[in-house]
Amino acid sequence: MASKNKTKVREALFSSIREMAPFMNLGMQMAIPVVLFTLLGWWIDSKNNTSPLFILLFAAIGVFAAFYYFFKAIKKK
Repeated sequence: MASKNKTKVREALFSSIREMAPFMNLGMQMAIPVVLFTLLGWWIDSKNNTSPLFILLFAAIGVFAAFYYFFKAIKKK
């Protein structure tokens, strides 16, 4: 009897992990575009001596890109 309960619990656990797996990396998928675009803006600002202009512009583009891919992934699943 206890063996059947353990099997059911194990199957339920693995099933829930399989359902959550596509969403476990969404945090990284949101952080990477923001960081990369912000660094690109920082690099352009350092070359052109236009302090926060391109950092803010490219950070905003990174945020929009991150949310675009986030909603695309949520809608797909």
